Amino acid sequence: MMAISKSKYVDYRTCPKSLWMLLNMPEQGIDDPNAQKHIDDGKEVGKYAKYYFKDTVDASSLKEDGSLDMENMIGLTNRYLIEDKENIAEASFAVDGLFCSVDILHKIDDGYEIYEVKATTNVEKDHLIDSAFQKYVLLKRGLNVKGVYILHLNSDYRRKGDININSLFLKEQVDNNPTFQDTLENLDKDIEDIRNLLKQKEEPEQRLHQACKSCPYKKYCQRNLPTPSVLDINGIRGGYDYINSGTITYNDALYNQIKLNKRQKVQIEVFLRNEQTRIDIPAVKAFLTTIRYPIYHLDFESIQMPIPPCDGAWPYEQIPTQYSLHIEYEDGRLEHKEFLGDSMDPRRGIAEALCRDIPMDACVLAYNKTFECGRIGELAELYPDLRDHLLNMKENVVDLIVPFKSGAYYNRAMGGSNSIKYVLPALYPSDPELDYHALPVVHNGGEAMDIYPKMLKASPEEKERIRDGLLKYCCLDTLAMVKVLRKVKEAVK
Repeated sequence: MMAISKSKYVDYRTCPKSLWMLLNMPEQGIDDPNAQKHIDDGKEVGKYAKYYFKDTVDASSLKEDGSLDMENMIGLTNRYLIEDKENIAEASFAVDGLFCSVDILHKIDDGYEIYEVKATTNVEKDHLIDSAFQKYVLLKRGLNVKGVYILHLNSDYRRKGDININSLFLKEQVDNNPTFQDTLENLDKDIEDIRNLLKQKEEPEQRLHQACKSCPYKKYCQRNLPTPSVLDINGIRGGYDYINSGTITYNDALYNQIKLNKRQKVQIEVFLRNEQTRIDIPAVKAFLTTIRYPIYHLDFESIQMPIPPCDGAWPYEQIPTQYSLHIEYEDGRLEHKEFLGDSMDPRRGIAEALCRDIPMDACVLAYNKTFECGRIGELAELYPDLRDHLLNMKENVVDLIVPFKSGAYYNRAMGGSNSIKYVLPALYPSDPELDYHALPVVHNGGEAMDIYPKMLKASPEEKERIRDGLLKYCCLDTLAMVKVLRKVKEAVK
């Protein structure tokens, strides 16, 4: 029988059926588009964590196909234990059909400490379950585990010069955490249940629950739900509880009188009445009074790195790298301006360009303005000489999402989303100029975030290809805003 690893144990604790699916029906899983970024972030943080202790030896080992060489890792770990090494990275153990690798095994006078490294800024439930499994395996192996720690990124750390390892990380002892203790106490029974589950040939039954939201097997497990269901209602809370209690369809939601806001009611009514569009003209007119010409349609792209890439930055800070700006005049004329950085710290350049391209007291339009306002505010704090101009800009940002989020303008093709990636095709279902899928390099914000650092290291030809792709993507974001606003205006003419 296959070894039970800490990742498989966490899968089991999250949802037993997800572990069974992984081993019996993996083809039904849908790949997480962010999975590689999580892996890369983990590797990057792990690399720095090895310097948290001095004289750390590494027991990691890979086969030619890139998979873990578990046998060699266990052998190296045993050798380092015999050699009395103080710190072992990727210390690996197998016992009774269980396997785990400890990020850092730290030797102390009367035993060992486990350090589990996480590329997050806090301790999460899965981290506690993961680390409890490690302690369980090491105790079975005969090691005297005296303490278990989560080593995670310090959200208050601000880089100044070279990375300060001791300030970058925070360590939290978790031995007395209730979730950790409960996991450790129940591991004997859990392991027995997992082994029974792995022998099971028939697909296990499992109630839908909140963890389904991010599960790769969500589509498969929800295949028998009607479309749409209460899970498709915009911003619904407790959707899986409704499903399990028998409130499944839109009609069920109305019959059982679940609490709905205006946007949610409009979505349900438009579908049930087979309407295409519902527009609250007075509300849309009220929104349009907040806009004045010329309109500066603004959209940022950014990077988020676990290890701060530049001075003054903190872990996972949203560092703006580019913007697109479509300036719309009252006569319909458009002017386009843009900025794209060429370093891991383009903040000064982007701040100066913004102040050059957007005058004081201009009407700035953003879609879901929290992001743009947040970046402008951070730039204002960073550069006092530009502060007044940037804060004035921030105060004059109008949010184009308002009529869609409030339910004042709804098209049934939007479904349960107010994202411009849903609103745009709903309003322009067959306009090739607005097709993100037709873009040559970058098709969404996640890709833009991932590819920017790669551009900086690319060959001249590849750099130019990526640069062109980033500019075209960001340009389409603000062109989309121009087009969406035009539809909103047409609705009240």
